[in-house]
Amino acid sequence: MTLDYNIASRAAQLIERLTSTGENDVDRKLYDEIENICKKSSIYIDRVHALLFHQLKEKHSQIRLSALRICNCLFKKFEHFRKLIIANISVFLKLTVNTDTGRTLPPPKKFATDLEIYSIRCIKEWSDEFGKDFKDEFNFVFKYLNKYKKIDFESMTVLSVAKARLLEDKEQRQRRINEEKLKKIESEINELEPEVTIAARTLESCLELLIPTPEEFFIPEVEKEIVPSSSFSELSSLDTGRKTAVVIESNNENERCRETGIIDPAAHTVTVTLKPDFRKRVKKSDDNLAIIESANEQVKLISDKYLPKIKKWLQDIAKISNGELLKRVIELKRHLTDLISRENKITYYGDSDDCSSESDMEEVLPKSYADDLLAQCLAKTDNNTHNDGSNCAESVKVSKRDENRSSVSTVPKLPFDIDLYHWEDEQLSAPRILPTNQDGHSFWTSNSVMDTDCDGIIQPGGSEILRTRVIEFTGKFERVDRQCRTPLPSGKLCPREDRFKCPFHGRIVPRDELGRVVNPENKISLEKEKKQNVPDWQNPQLLRDIQYQTGVDLKMPEKGSRRKRKQNSNLTSLKKEQDTPRARLEKKVFKKSSVKKVANILDGIDQRKFRDKFGDQFNYVHDTA
Repeated sequence: MTLDYNIASRAAQLIERLTSTGENDVDRKLYDEIENICKKSSIYIDRVHALLFHQLKEKHSQIRLSALRICNCLFKKFEHFRKLIIANISVFLKLTVNTDTGRTLPPPKKFATDLEIYSIRCIKEWSDEFGKDFKDEFNFVFKYLNKYKKIDFESMTVLSVAKARLLEDKEQRQRRINEEKLKKIESEINELEPEVTIAARTLESCLELLIPTPEEFFIPEVEKEIVPSSSFSELSSLDTGRKTAVVIESNNENERCRETGIIDPAAHTVTVTLKPDFRKRVKKSDDNLAIIESANEQVKLISDKYLPKIKKWLQDIAKISNGELLKRVIELKRHLTDLISRENKITYYGDSDDCSSESDMEEVLPKSYADDLLAQCLAKTDNNTHNDGSNCAESVKVSKRDENRSSVSTVPKLPFDIDLYHWEDEQLSAPRILPTNQDGHSFWTSNSVMDTDCDGIIQPGGSEILRTRVIEFTGKFERVDRQCRTPLPSGKLCPREDRFKCPFHGRIVPRDELGRVVNPENKISLEKEKKQNVPDWQNPQLLRDIQYQTGVDLKMPEKGSRRKRKQNSNLTSLKKEQDTPRARLEKKVFKKSSVKKVANILDGIDQRKFRDKFGDQFNYVHDTA
């Protein structure tokens, strides 16, 4: 079968459109057309394969990525296309995965990384589906990739051998640094832990001496009577009469307790709830003053020295992730924070502090008479100065008010009329006219209009009459006494009379009987206006209306300016991506003329330096060395 060039050119157009759109997905409509072309013969498959490889060689990663998506679809569909790809697999990998160590994939960088990941994913899918047919080829592909790249097929990450080696070296270096840091922290903990435990134990013993815990008090417990085992048999042999007697005695005992006001502890329980911000009060005395000072010293030492150090250890260990050491430091921190919170809940007071000092009432000292007299004198002086200032301010306000009145008098006023009265009335009914008696006498007749329509006749014009105002022309009427007199195609002159401009021929200027412009300056100005004027069919408003209705832009391109081609694709512009502040600065700094200028200045500085140092030597002065 021979190649049809029309079909081949159509395939080229379709591939060009699909790869230059910049979309994330392949347009199914256009792809189906390519697929139908490939179904006709293997010749067209060869042609499509050549076109796709041509697009894969473009210096734009986004175009390569779109071409690779089409290759993936055709690879899964046609066996002949699979054979062509496998035959040129080394070139394919070089263009998509970048197996060439000396080069990198073209920009943009984002789409270059996407191209690498997508190509690896495609090769993995192809090997899973068609690995039986091309077993040796795919084995060669994986060996080839392992030689030039380090690929993780689970996370789909692609790294070159050099990058992988750099990452490994970096990880090993970081691991060594972490181990050294961990050893340093552990040695610091071992050195500082005895001091921390001594401070914590000292603070804890001070707190126990100031506020003892209930466990430390000696509370003698009532010894319970031990009943021997023989008594159980005797109790079981008691008769029912004795049991009832014991119950009666217990009831009598409860009544006796109730009469004397004694509460049975087994039947009644009392719960006391303390507020969370409850503070314990300790009175300062000579006996506990040394204990309080010692406790304050230990609290200051722990909060200023030990706790910040422990927090820093925690941050460093959390980054390195050592479980045992982290648990040890956390327990130490928790113990210290508990002790400090216990100490913060204690309030110390002495003999001078009364209970009344805690009340919310504030003590107000009595005022002296001298202060009252001084305040009155100051108030009088303030009033005098305020009156003087207010008089000056009032005079300024009066002058400003007069100026405003004079300016308001010059503003034109519109008298209030019926149109302003009904201006904002939205539901305005039309005015009606009540007709007089048509018969002309005072007797009521059945032919009267009032019998048929009690509201009268609607006034012509409706409600708009109440919102309009007629303003009479007060100017002086000037008669139009000149014609346009522009020559017409029929040989006659335009008879239209206007004051300044003719709607058909433009500005009116003095002309002779034949329609020629009398003043040469007017002739030059009319020619300029004619050149600048746009024809009626190119009226911008008309063209906008046509474009809005039909979607076609009929605007003519300007002369001497090339019409810019609109880019309908979403391809990333490489010029915009390369136009960075660094690139612009490099363009200016490393310009040939600027580099030459800097070199001349530096050479002049060197020559001056050598002349100052070695001006008396022959070889430096005359450059003979």
